[in-house]
Amino acid sequence: MRTHRYAADSRMIKAGLKTVGLPLAFAPSATFDHPLPCHLYRNPDGSIRWLWPSHATQPDFLRFYHRSNWRARLFVWVVQVLFRLKLGRWLAHDSLTVYTTETGVALLQRTQVNRWALFTGTVGPNRKLVIWFDTMAGKSCFLKVALAEPAVQNIQRETLALLQVQAQPFRLVDVPAVYAHSKGVLLQEDLGTVGIQPVNQLTDLPTGVLRELAGRHWHRQPLRQAAFWQQAQQTLADLRATNDPRLPVSLLDKAERLMQHLDSQPSVALAAAHGDFTPWNLMLRHNRLCVIDWELQHDALPGLYDLFHFIYQSHILIGNRGYRAIRQTIDSTLNEPEWQLFCEQHGVDTELAELFYLTHTLTYYGSVYSRQPDWHRQIHWLLATWNDALTYWLHRRQVATDRQLLLQDLAFWLHDRPHAALKLQCDQLANLPDTSDLDLCLPRPVATQLAAYLRQHPLTRHLVAEPRSFMNQLHLFGADGSCLHVDLIWQFKRKQLDFMPAEPLWQEATRATHGLNVPSLTHTQTYLRLFYGLNNAPLPDRYRSLFATQPDVPNPAELTRSVRQQAANRGWQGLQNRLAYGLDTLRSFGFRRGLIVTFSGVDGAGKSTVIEQTRYQIEKRLRQRVVVLRHRPSLLPILSAWKYGKAQAEQRAASTLPRQGTNQSGVSSLLRFAYYYADYLFGQFYVQVKYVWRGYIVLYDRYYFDFINDGRRSNINLPTGLVAGLYALLLKPRLNVFLYAPADDILRRKQELDAATITELTGQYLRLFERLQKRYPSSDYLPVLNQHLPRTLNQILDRIQTYSL
Repeated sequence: MRTHRYAADSRMIKAGLKTVGLPLAFAPSATFDHPLPCHLYRNPDGSIRWLWPSHATQPDFLRFYHRSNWRARLFVWVVQVLFRLKLGRWLAHDSLTVYTTETGVALLQRTQVNRWALFTGTVGPNRKLVIWFDTMAGKSCFLKVALAEPAVQNIQRETLALLQVQAQPFRLVDVPAVYAHSKGVLLQEDLGTVGIQPVNQLTDLPTGVLRELAGRHWHRQPLRQAAFWQQAQQTLADLRATNDPRLPVSLLDKAERLMQHLDSQPSVALAAAHGDFTPWNLMLRHNRLCVIDWELQHDALPGLYDLFHFIYQSHILIGNRGYRAIRQTIDSTLNEPEWQLFCEQHGVDTELAELFYLTHTLTYYGSVYSRQPDWHRQIHWLLATWNDALTYWLHRRQVATDRQLLLQDLAFWLHDRPHAALKLQCDQLANLPDTSDLDLCLPRPVATQLAAYLRQHPLTRHLVAEPRSFMNQLHLFGADGSCLHVDLIWQFKRKQLDFMPAEPLWQEATRATHGLNVPSLTHTQTYLRLFYGLNNAPLPDRYRSLFATQPDVPNPAELTRSVRQQAANRGWQGLQNRLAYGLDTLRSFGFRRGLIVTFSGVDGAGKSTVIEQTRYQIEKRLRQRVVVLRHRPSLLPILSAWKYGKAQAEQRAASTLPRQGTNQSGVSSLLRFAYYYADYLFGQFYVQVKYVWRGYIVLYDRYYFDFINDGRRSNINLPTGLVAGLYALLLKPRLNVFLYAPADDILRRKQELDAATITELTGQYLRLFERLQKRYPSSDYLPVLNQHLPRTLNQILDRIQTYSL
């Protein structure tokens, strides 16, 4: 007998049974001299789960076991077979003898206990002992004994709920009868096992039974006065204050953001609910539903609470099927005519009902788990699914951008994995500027798993990975057009030089307020000195506050020599680093595709502003190099440069109003056009080699289309058909944007053209782009109504990032 192994369980069982008048000890003495030999079954952590008498001929501990899947049913079958063969002891993990007194023996005799089994309960503040026993008269009961104050309150709530239901019984539902109760103790009917069938999914429920349960005590109340909402807000604040390191900060951040969004709702539909309507609290008997464990019953929970709770809990805890399966089940259920009619009759907004359920459940159980010393893996399943649900609703209701949600989900995923966020200066991830990247130092296997997670994330519309020997650059694009760049670094390198070890950074990192781990100040300072020093760049002002004095950045040449002498850069390791750098360089040529984008439009359509903003967004969001060319490749100079010189010619061209040329000569126009066409014909290859093949995005401020539609602008007077036909010999830019706006809007910006000319030219461009799109479908000819600048930029950048990455 090894009672020391179960010391904590022994104390708990002893204290619980003392409450009901049964004295117990786990070692014999002069007083405790009546042995009760027992078998026990352990939890995965080694603690006692079930206890039953050694002489038992039936597996009564199965009364506590839910047959949720084929494994559970197989386990039950094996147990029953072994007991029929009188080999039940084979199921026991251990044996344990407990001792009671004369008083205890008298109590057992008086209550005529024949068979019994004990369940030590679910770990946490609501824990209670549950004892099943059968009397000589064939009457079986469950005895619940609270082990802590929250459990006492729950048992009192369950007692009251059962008494209320017995006073006003359901039509389709049976509940246990209450035989006796006192503070923290409840003796209730065992509804039996004969003819009992498990309930694991909604389709197992009798028709209409859940709507009967959900149809009690409907009423509306101002949201801010609702007790469940006040409790959820207070509980969330308490969780923030408690700062349990096991609860991901990003999960609480998202819950708080959703609750702030919901707080503006004026009222909420409330109804009575069982509160823990789950498969393990349900069973079918003679086509009637038996519902047990009413300890979380409440008369004013959000409408449809039991429906949502059943779907969430059964999908998570029976097979961990994930939020996608939950979403499909909820949507298909609520689309059934019976449920649609039910919601219409009770005035239920099903979206709000689910959101209120989610916030209440997450905060309630988050509080329960924060008071629970040891977590089982199902808690992590629940947290992950709730996190996915929050992401879905925050995205659906446009409370947060896809970029913000991707950042928070990334932090959630990394919560219990080694990592360190470099140069991250913000209190919340949602506040990270759109132009800022996220640099993470982490082990290579974790980086690989994180990349896979982000690739399959429901908000990732497109992910491009740029792998290198020492890091992986991820470019994520959300469904809303937002963009996030994440560098996953497992080795610190500048070209072929390994300049500092990475492992100490994630090993010694600590959790920051935004939920990610950050390296120590010493490691941060070392990294900043080496990173900017080796790149021959000044330390940005935003990092100077991290140094007590002016940071000492060595001369780049001296620093490079010093790093080169380190063991990681010498000998065989140094050769490997050089080879890896060479391969990285070759790989980089094949990653980023260059792109030519042309912008056309009449003067005043907003080209200059759009081009400048597009250039800025490409550099900051897509992190690609950009070059802006005006009108043509400019391999050949402006014609007037032959007379005035390049600088003066460009100045004269910029100061001259458009369409002011007076050239009417066909020969002069032909020669002028031939000169410009030669620039396009030969210059396109120059642009292709110098920029496109090297990964640049080339932005043309006007393009060849001006010669087709508005030759007068270039002082050319030639047949449109001739000019349009020669376009066939040119390389076709991937994206061609025509910006247009109503004539009145353009005239408010610029008064260089009259309204009739603006309207005529706009129509010509639209018709031209339509013809070219049909003739050259591999290129994109995109007319954009430029009245709302952000919408215009999003439309253009969406195409650019699709084509370039």
